[in-house]
Amino acid sequence: MVAIAGLAAIALLLMPGAAGLVAVVPIIALLLAGGFCLRQSSKGASAAAMYPPPDMLLATAIESTPNGLCIFNADLRVVISNSHFAAMYGLTSAQIQPGTPLREILHSRVESCFCPTNAEEYVADCLSSASSRETLHTTDELCNGKVIAVSRHPMLGGGLIEVHRDITDVRLAEIRAEAGRQELIGKQFAIDQAVIVAVTDLTGSITQANDNFCRISGYSRAELLGRNHRILNSGTHSREFFRDMYRCIAKGEVWRGELCNRSKSGMLYWVDTVITPQLGSDGKPIAYMAIRVDITARKYAEAQISYAATHDALTGLANRAALLERMDEALARMQQHGGALTALMLDLDGFKCVNDTLGHAAGDALLKQLAERFKSSLGETDMIARLGGDEFAIIRTGLTDQREDTIGLCVRLLELAAEPFRLDGQDVCIGTSIGIALAPMNGTNAGELLKKADLAMYRVKSEGRNSFSFFEEDLSEKVISRLRLVNDMRAALSRNEFELHYQPQFDTGTSRLCGMEALVRWRHPVAGLLYPDRFIAIAEETGLMGPLGEWILQRACADAVLWPENIKVAVNLSAVQFRAGTLFDVVLCVLVESGLPPERLELEITESLLLQDKESHVRVIRQLKNIGVTIVLDDFGTGYASLSYLLMFPFDKIKIDKSFTEGLLTRVDCMAVVASILTLARGLEIAVTAEGVETIAQFERLRAQGVNYVQGYLFGRPGPVRELNFSALDMIARADEAA
Repeated sequence: MVAIAGLAAIALLLMPGAAGLVAVVPIIALLLAGGFCLRQSSKGASAAAMYPPPDMLLATAIESTPNGLCIFNADLRVVISNSHFAAMYGLTSAQIQPGTPLREILHSRVESCFCPTNAEEYVADCLSSASSRETLHTTDELCNGKVIAVSRHPMLGGGLIEVHRDITDVRLAEIRAEAGRQELIGKQFAIDQAVIVAVTDLTGSITQANDNFCRISGYSRAELLGRNHRILNSGTHSREFFRDMYRCIAKGEVWRGELCNRSKSGMLYWVDTVITPQLGSDGKPIAYMAIRVDITARKYAEAQISYAATHDALTGLANRAALLERMDEALARMQQHGGALTALMLDLDGFKCVNDTLGHAAGDALLKQLAERFKSSLGETDMIARLGGDEFAIIRTGLTDQREDTIGLCVRLLELAAEPFRLDGQDVCIGTSIGIALAPMNGTNAGELLKKADLAMYRVKSEGRNSFSFFEEDLSEKVISRLRLVNDMRAALSRNEFELHYQPQFDTGTSRLCGMEALVRWRHPVAGLLYPDRFIAIAEETGLMGPLGEWILQRACADAVLWPENIKVAVNLSAVQFRAGTLFDVVLCVLVESGLPPERLELEITESLLLQDKESHVRVIRQLKNIGVTIVLDDFGTGYASLSYLLMFPFDKIKIDKSFTEGLLTRVDCMAVVASILTLARGLEIAVTAEGVETIAQFERLRAQGVNYVQGYLFGRPGPVRELNFSALDMIARADEAA
């Protein structure tokens, strides 16, 4: 029986873990109590010859166990131990031989650094627990990094058995597993915080949804689970888009794309989406996981960038790039399928005056109002663009009668532009000049058509503005000639190509010469002598009128200071000079530098000036009058000035336009206008000058009706200063009077 028990002990010792040890402790105690000696019967002699001695069997069993094993008697001295125990703690066989006290073994381990870091405390705890005769399971972490699981069990009659298992690899595996688990938890948390996660079954019903999905969609988790994913469909994508997506994931492939979904509130949001099929054992999808990233802000930013790249920031109209792109598309369709395209170029008349007098904020407000007006007049297939400044373009397609439809549109545009704009509490009026090019008649290239429409628009500008014109082939040469003239004019002042001619003015009461009107001429090196109607408008448009006007004033005063003291000089002023805001200072400086008395200077302004910034102009005119300068209203009756302006502006003299003088003897309306002007002037005590007097009959009629001053070819044509002969002019006037 004892032999059998010994064999059973060996088997149990070989079992891993503490379970075998618990079962084998009584048996080991029994073997120890028997002193490892078995008494044999006579029959047992033969058996002893067949089997090794039991103590050898027990030692072999203890040595073969994979764990460290050490058995102590009641005095806590070693009874038996195995080599695993010694190796585990860096001990020699002598240090664990039978009879060695547990205390010495513990101190040997401390000296070999094969113990926990708290060595003294550890030794004391081990001795205490060994003496307590209680079962103990503990784990020691040694200084060398090893982790040992220790099981200590008391034996019957005293003593104890210790089993030491090296669980370092197990512990490292657990640590790695825990780290992996924590990493996975962290990643899942990060994913839940950063992305939108949903799982659907094969029918598209939602089976899982994270918090982000609920947040961005506006639905609660209860509202989402079990619902088909189609509740998020925004209608942005086509049926073909979804068909291709479902075909991809149904084959078990990953699909990625950008989706626009609709939230519960109806708002749209964009998500960058990756849909991954979850495959079953047969390799076919059993569910779909969708991971999405909210890209709504990016999509809106892209839309804003795209909008800014194709639209004018001020008016919201398309810009030049968008216009050219649309034209290219329309012209390509036209060449392939037939049809027509109309291009219109529009440039505002008088817009610069608005900017100069009311400021750029008022100008911007006008442009925005005008853009809305123009848009309202266009059809669905028409496109309007702002090309910059006060320049617009319109393209039209699908017209039944291209020319007639365009004329009708131009009339509407002119009417819309002519309607007053309410700016800063006052009504402002402008006009627009429109040039038109027709495709395919005038070309099939976008740039070419816009250039030709531009040429037609410039013709409108040169012929009086506020109208429209179709492109004609002879326009190119005219506009090129005009552009060449603009370039030449920029250098004309520095090359001294401008000169003044003077036309005499006479007093009807004394028949004496009383003044000279300064008229500018441009002696062009190629074109010859040019009159103001060829270049003054260009100077005003290109910003050259300011320096040219100042030169005219300086030259006229410098010439006049050398004339007889009774001869005045009259200089025409441009509205540009008033808008500059420095006119009074310029006039004052010129008078001081030239030495001409202010009383000998007359400044002539036109009626159109009265329509602009009246208060500012009145202030400047009063300043000029206060220093003695004479203010003359030129070409009275030909513009749109109200008679009330004669009361507002302190004019000294009115000039009757030559168109009325020419018809004075033959047209009743001219006679009536002249009579009315003279009656009005007498009532306001304003002197009157009649220009364009070419016959004695005209002169006599004007003098008889009360005209104070006259000028015209009857008395002398304009000529350069070197040809002036004041004595001869006086004789001419007297001879005309005598005749």
